[in-house]
Amino acid sequence: MSNKPVLKLPKTISERILETLSILFLVGIYVYIIVSWGEIPDRVPTHFNISGEPNSWGGKGSVLILPIIATFLFKTMFILSKFPHIHNYPVEVTPENAEGIYRASRKMLVVMNFLLTFFLVIGALEMINVAQGNEGLGMWYMIGFFVSLFGTMGYYMYKMFKIR
Repeated sequence: MSNKPVLKLPKTISERILETLSILFLVGIYVYIIVSWGEIPDRVPTHFNISGEPNSWGGKGSVLILPIIATFLFKTMFILSKFPHIHNYPVEVTPENAEGIYRASRKMLVVMNFLLTFFLVIGALEMINVAQGNEGLGMWYMIGFFVSLFGTMGYYMYKMFKIR
């Protein structure tokens, strides 16, 4: 059993904005898929190599995979962000540093949740775009994805080490 303090910390305006934008992205991709369903080819790319070229194809319904994954991840991370006292930390949490550590952890989850939602929605749009014969984003999509996620983790872990 953990002896970390349990604190109720209200969400910041920036956290609320990022969560709202994430929800708008999710709703937007589902609306876009529904509205453009008739224009989506029966065969869509389901996987891209490191250069951004499709190397696996699937049926039209495959365009829903990334939005469904994004929705599941958003809900899971949204709930998890409400309970920072159960997170694992790279530093010891004490009553003196708990508020700062919890805020940094929650902000990291909210930012990562936003980035995951954003990049998975872009990925779904990319699948549709390439299926329609257009040029893809290439390797920049994956570079942006990994730099954003790992950069966010590194930044907030650094903040936690400074707070300790």
